[in-house]
Amino acid sequence: MLSMFALIIAFMILAQNILIPLIVAIFFTFLLLPVSQKLEQWRFPKILAILVSILIAFFIIVALLYFFFGQISSFLNDWPIIQKTLSVKWDSLQQFVIETFHVSKIEQEAWLTDKIKENASTGGVLVFGIFSATTSFLASFSLIPIYVFFLTFYKEKIKEFVRIISKEKRENEAVLLVKKVSKVSQKYVIGIFLDVIILSVLNSIGFLIIGLPHAILFGVLISMLNIIPYVGVLIGSLLPILMALLTFDAIGYTIAVAGVCILVQFFDNNFITPMVVGGSVSINPLTALIVLIISALIWGIPGMVLCMPITGMLKVICDNVDSLKPYGFLLGEETKYGEQKMNRNRLKSV
Repeated sequence: MLSMFALIIAFMILAQNILIPLIVAIFFTFLLLPVSQKLEQWRFPKILAILVSILIAFFIIVALLYFFFGQISSFLNDWPIIQKTLSVKWDSLQQFVIETFHVSKIEQEAWLTDKIKENASTGGVLVFGIFSATTSFLASFSLIPIYVFFLTFYKEKIKEFVRIISKEKRENEAVLLVKKVSKVSQKYVIGIFLDVIILSVLNSIGFLIIGLPHAILFGVLISMLNIIPYVGVLIGSLLPILMALLTFDAIGYTIAVAGVCILVQFFDNNFITPMVVGGSVSINPLTALIVLIISALIWGIPGMVLCMPITGMLKVICDNVDSLKPYGFLLGEETKYGEQKMNRNRLKSV
């Protein structure tokens, strides 16, 4: 069992440049299937309907990236001013350390230099790893539209394959299971997209009211990082808080920025996410944390983003296959094993 698990992990690491774009393409296929099917109902030829749906998704993504990088460009234009402010804040911090702990500037700078040297090799490896992963992903990104096209084009062939490999009495249930997984993926991706938009608006409005520079950039950035469970929202919240510390002299502004982050996250956890995402990925927190750590170790940042929808799909499969039901119970939030029967009944209604 352990050797099989080790082989799977090794395969996932070695084949990540193939698997990550393919999994992203599968989610996009689930997302775009209703669009292409609607176009076919409007008498579009099948190939043209698929191409148009892919082009629509492409233009939406390009428009969002154009807007986001426009905000980054505005931030970079103000970087010299931010550097001057950072220098003043750093001098104030050094003076505070001198007065409080009686450590001279020379001693502080010597300590900081030693720490930089100690972490230089680790930081270099980390930066190189991020650069390599980003380069590899961008190189593989061009394959995603091709994957989406063929996955959509051969969807009936894939359904037939599922019927063939299923037992004769189970073939209808197998097809229904595939539809259920597709529905879960569609609901999750659409829900996350809506969640990011709503959070971007709420965060941006809050930061604009406070007067935080580049409020829209930080509002969107927090919302995008929120896709990564647990870690994303923490990192995303630290960025505007640091910006407030650099920009404003009064600590009240920084507290107000932190308050916006906490308040929006509270509304997201208790109202927004349950409404737009619902229970499409009902994974318990312990499983989510373990999956997040393992995914980060195997696939890095892409793994952290993809881990929850993949785990959600696995849970749907486990809940509807008799031999795998105990594993579905372990992954989910159910308190009693019998509650999984409800999921099986829902499958029949898809």
